Amino acid sequence: MALRFAYSTINWGTKGDLAAMCREIRDAGWVAVELFDHPLDWLGTPDTLRRTLGGLKVATFFGGLEVPVSAEQINTHKRRMEYAALFGAEMYGLVGGTRLRWRPPNDDEYSNLAAACETLAEHGAALGIGIGYHPHTACTIETESEIDILLEKTAKTLLCLDVSHVALVDEDPVTQLAKYRSRTGYVHMKDWAKGKFVELGEGSIGIDFPAILAWMDAQRFEGWIVVENSRSDVSPAYSAQVNADYLRGLGYSLSVAEEVAR
Repeated sequence: MALRFAYSTINWGTKGDLAAMCREIRDAGWVAVELFDHPLDWLGTPDTLRRTLGGLKVATFFGGLEVPVSAEQINTHKRRMEYAALFGAEMYGLVGGTRLRWRPPNDDEYSNLAAACETLAEHGAALGIGIGYHPHTACTIETESEIDILLEKTAKTLLCLDVSHVALVDEDPVTQLAKYRSRTGYVHMKDWAKGKFVELGEGSIGIDFPAILAWMDAQRFEGWIVVENSRSDVSPAYSAQVNADYLRGLGYSLSVAEEVAR
């Protein structure tokens, strides 16, 4: 199997111009998207969104949690997952909650987050959607040891490993991908330089994207690889094009189905 790439809509904001966003992603050559934390009323009816996507495949959805996770948050994500299922999304990513800087999370907070993820993972199982928790700087789960805590407290919850956030806590992306191979639902990729996220290959912290992709290729990784640009110095369309060109320059295809000779 060829690696499968999708592009995140995060750079356009949660309530931007939906038609322009989809057009710019398509124009850069991407064929699949992660819909990032958009309100359902903004996305519109399923038929409206299908028309606006213009052939883009919905690979994944993404949303946020705050700890302690409330019943209201759980119900909101359940409804969003049900909507995502209408498009054949394979994974639903989650990140949260805000980390207190003066102390690490306590066991009650880890347990609350784990219980919420597991509840949503069970709901997703009936819909054919996996839950991928996203370890993230400044959130409840940041480091490898904290990922271990989350996974020990859950059974069905998977991970959305983000290679940049792994690197930002001075850990190794390939090591974590290998360690959590059986619990990784999908992967986020972006780069980092001088205090901000940047296009792939333009970072300053030495993230070895060719090695990361080669490892996933050798492992025949079947999950989605979602490329993000959380912000852009030029424009979201520019970043989408630069990121697409970077992957093509490494010999990868953005086509979901096409096998590429390396």
